[in-house]
Amino acid sequence: MTESREGRAERLLGQLHRWAMEAIERPREQREAFIGEVATQYYDDAVKNGLSAAQAEEWREHIDDWLRSLVEAIETSGGATGGHA
Repeated sequence: MTESREGRAERLLGQLHRWAMEAIERPREQREAFIGEVATQYYDDAVKNGLSAAQAEEWREHIDDWLRSLVEAIETSGGATGGHA
């Protein structure tokens, strides 16, 4: 049975959130390297799964951008300290 497109997207969003929280737990000077490592792993996995180098690079760039944006959004909302709800 193949996972639905929505299921894969939901799983990716969940994983990105976990990685964003892991990045936030690190000292600021280590976050860039961590995000780069995660994005590079996605590149490597994409190539192993049959994407061309250009497609994999585009995927890596998206992961990098999404993860940086998510870290920024979590920090801005106060999520790194438990939020303010």
